[in-house]
Amino acid sequence: MSQLYQRLGALQSDKPAIIEDNVQWTGQVLLEKVKRLASVLSQKGLQPGDRVALMFLNQKEFLLSFLALRYMGAVPVPINIQMPPDDILYVILNSGSKLVLTTDAFAPRFEGKPIPVLVANSTTPGKYPSFEDAIEGGDPNFTPTHTHTPNEMHVLMYTSGTTGKPKGVMLSEENLLANLDGVAKILDVDANERMLLALPLFHAYGLMIALVALDGGAPIVLVPNFSPKKIVEMVATHQVTILPLVPTMFTVLLKAAEKSGAGVFKTLKLCVSGGASLPKALLKQVEDLLDVVVLEGYGLTETAPVLAVNNPKTGSIPGSVGRPLANVELKLVNDAGEKLPETTESEGEILARGANIMLGYYGLPEETKAVFDGDGFFKTGDIGRFDESGNLYISGGRKKDLIITSGFNVYPNEVESVLRRFPNVRDVAVIGVDDPDRGQVVKAMLVMNKGIKFDQHAFDHFIHEHLGKHKRPRLIEVVSELPRNFLGKVQRRKLRDAHSDAPETVSSPPPGEE
Repeated sequence: MSQLYQRLGALQSDKPAIIEDNVQWTGQVLLEKVKRLASVLSQKGLQPGDRVALMFLNQKEFLLSFLALRYMGAVPVPINIQMPPDDILYVILNSGSKLVLTTDAFAPRFEGKPIPVLVANSTTPGKYPSFEDAIEGGDPNFTPTHTHTPNEMHVLMYTSGTTGKPKGVMLSEENLLANLDGVAKILDVDANERMLLALPLFHAYGLMIALVALDGGAPIVLVPNFSPKKIVEMVATHQVTILPLVPTMFTVLLKAAEKSGAGVFKTLKLCVSGGASLPKALLKQVEDLLDVVVLEGYGLTETAPVLAVNNPKTGSIPGSVGRPLANVELKLVNDAGEKLPETTESEGEILARGANIMLGYYGLPEETKAVFDGDGFFKTGDIGRFDESGNLYISGGRKKDLIITSGFNVYPNEVESVLRRFPNVRDVAVIGVDDPDRGQVVKAMLVMNKGIKFDQHAFDHFIHEHLGKHKRPRLIEVVSELPRNFLGKVQRRKLRDAHSDAPETVSSPPPGEE
C-alpha cells in the first residue's frame, strides 16, 4: 500500500477533510470512498502501473480519484482543462491512459475516441457510466495487493507545453513525500487551520498544497472555478485561514476585497503565492489591504514542485522567494556549467538536487539526460541570485528568454520591473527581437490603463532615466492584453511568434546615444 496514507492525518479523522459548497466529507468518509472506488477500478481490470486521466475542475472527485488510484497502485494523469483539445488528446494517448475519470461537462470530448470514461455528477443519467454508482457498489474494506517499490511512478503530470508538445513529468511517491516534508516544516499547517483552494488541482502547486492540508488535518475548502466573489463568500462562511493563489488571482481578488470590505478576510492568517513572479507592489497591496503575511515560493513541476519559500516566522521578503527547503540543495552556474561563488553579485542558472527531483520525462530519455548535470543537479532554466542571508531571488526569468544585444545580457524580468513603474502601465512583457546590427534588440509590449493614451515622448525620457542603454526597449507595441497561461505566466513564445505581424513604435533615444 502507498506510504501516502500513513502520512495524511486527515484520512483518519472524523472532522471535515473536504468542503465543497454545502457538502462536507470527513476524513473517514473520504477514505471509505477511496477504498470503494479503488475496488471497483480493480474489478474493471485496472492494474497497478496503469495510467488513468483525471479531468475535473477543483472538485472533491479529483482528490478522491487521485487517492483511489494511488491506493491501488495505478498512476493518475491530471489533465490541464485549459489546454487545447488536440493537446488534451495528445496527453491521453501519449500517457497510454486506459480510462478517463471526469464529469459530463468534459465527457462529450471523448465520444468516438478509443478510451472509456467514468463520469461524476452526471446531469444525464444513463448516458455515461456513473462515478457515484460505481462508488456505491464498491467494497469499503478493499485492501490492495500491490506492493509499493521505491522510485515507482506515482503521478504523471504534463507540463504546459510552452516550448512544444506537453512533456510528461514522472514523479515518484518519494518525490512527493520529500517535498511534503520540506513544505510542511515551513508552513506548519494543522487541524486548527482552514485552507481555501482555488488553485487548479491538476497543477503541481495546487496538488502539493492540497496534500499539505490533508497531511496536517486542515479542512480544504474547494472553489471549483476561480471566482473572486466566490472566494470572498467562502472565506467568510468557512473562516478560512490560509489562502494560496497565483499573482494574477491576487490582482483580481484585491478588486473584490475593495468592494466587499477587507473585514471579510479577518480570519486569514497567511497567503501563499507561486506559479509566477509576484511584483513587489502587488505584494504590498495584498499585505496592506488584507492585513496578512504573503509568502512567495518557487518551484517547477519537475521538482514536485517547491524548491524555496519564505518562512512565516520571518515574513515576506519583497522580490525574494525565500530560502531553499531544508532537504533541497541549490547552486548557481554560469553558461559553461561552472558553479558560481556564493556572493550577492553572482547571478546564474539555478540548479537543484534533492529527493523531490523527478524521475524523468515520460518516454523521453534523451531530454531527461539533457536536463541533469554530471553531479545529478536538475537544470531549472531559471536565472537567480542569493543575498547574504541565503534568500533566493529569481532575478532574470527563464534562461531561454535571455536577450543578447550588442554583446550584453538583458533579462526580461529586470526591464519589466522598471517599466511597470511608468505611469498608467497596467501590464508589460519584454522579448528579444532579431536585429542585423545588434544581434537582438529589446521589444516591450505595454498594456495601458483603460482610456489612457500612450505618451511616446514621456516614455523615452523615462527609460533614459531608469534603464541602462542596452536594456532600453528599441521597439514598443501597445496591446490590449498579454497572453498568459493558467498560472498567469506570460507566454513569451506566443509574443515572439506574433512579432512579425505587429505594428510597432520605434523608441527614439536622446541625441548622441546611437
